[in-house]
Amino acid sequence: MKLRLFFCLAFLTLVQLSFAQKRNWVNPIIENYGQILDLENVDVKPDPDLKYNIIIELVHDMDKPERRNFSATNVARLINLHAVGGVKKENLNVAVVIHAEATNTVINNAAYKKKYEVNNPYIELYEELAEAGVELIVCGQSLSMYRHDSEDVIPQVKTATSALTAVSTYQLKGYAYFKWD
Repeated sequence: MKLRLFFCLAFLTLVQLSFAQKRNWVNPIIENYGQILDLENVDVKPDPDLKYNIIIELVHDMDKPERRNFSATNVARLINLHAVGGVKKENLNVAVVIHAEATNTVINNAAYKKKYEVNNPYIELYEELAEAGVELIVCGQSLSMYRHDSEDVIPQVKTATSALTAVSTYQLKGYAYFKWD
């Protein structure tokens, strides 16, 4: 009886592994972040003929400063998902407005290490997003409230008067709005 149970479990494990190996994980634009599945049989996907203008408000907390928050890496997923759907990189205009506690992610490694006693895990993500054409914007009000100097902000990030004015400006320019926390 135990031997039969063992073989059944071993068989199920092999079946599960074979299905797992058939998944096609890809990173078409953001190569080191935002890994997604390239699904073959879907009914609703992005329109490759549209130009996508997307503004993302990022406000996540910093409960685990030693690792990137899913909301931040989800920006890479959004870009890669559109690319898998056939949207060309030049038809993706993405801006990310970072504020509230997420403001702490845009500071250089020295300032981050001073604040959290660990290296800033967001810098490489933000560098790769900026290389792909993502506009990274931090709220100037939040920078001041969290007591960061403008010199502490990594070079890939622009400073706005506020997150509120940045979001409203982009929305009035026709950008679709997402809020991730």
